[in-house]
Amino acid sequence: MDLIFQQQTTTLNTPTSDEVIKQINNILKKDYFFSHFIANGIEIYEKHEEYLDNHINEIKQLVIIAKTVKEFVNDILLAAEEYLERAMPELTPLSEAFYDNPTSEAWSKLDQLLAGIQWINEMLMSIGTSGELPCNWTGYLSVSKKIDLEIENLAVSMENEDHVLVGDIILYELFPVFEQLDKEIKHTMDNEGRRHDLS
Repeated sequence: MDLIFQQQTTTLNTPTSDEVIKQINNILKKDYFFSHFIANGIEIYEKHEEYLDNHINEIKQLVIIAKTVKEFVNDILLAAEEYLERAMPELTPLSEAFYDNPTSEAWSKLDQLLAGIQWINEMLMSIGTSGELPCNWTGYLSVSKKIDLEIENLAVSMENEDHVLVGDIILYELFPVFEQLDKEIKHTMDNEGRRHDLS
């Protein structure tokens, strides 16, 4: 199997999937984040280990696609910005749904919101450990602390079945935090990031 990254080719003789993964990690080290690979011309974006386990003997050429740390941080911030632009218009109607007797749809949307917030926290942790911090990182840390506090408040209000407080937290606490995060991301992208050209 030829393992290819950028202009370098490493030949592996009858490797196991573990050996291939170890070799990929050695090649990328701390300079790159793994994105996906192309096995015999087929792009594989998920379940990489499982794919290798099932096809290891058939793969003649494995091309590694990776991003620099800076590209990774840039792309993850763009994804967060897109998420916020979709999520923020939903927060006011969601909070209003909790002022009345919340429906199963309102609870489902609250679950989606909590999943989005968890993703935001994971995204901030990834950037925090990346070694490529935006110049306004203290702003992101402030957002992260506020999110953690409001998640705790939300958990307490849900335990107490205080639906009005759930609505208040969404509207008066989480919405401004989302706005602040959106502002921080736009500042980063405008000053040191790169938006993908759509043309």
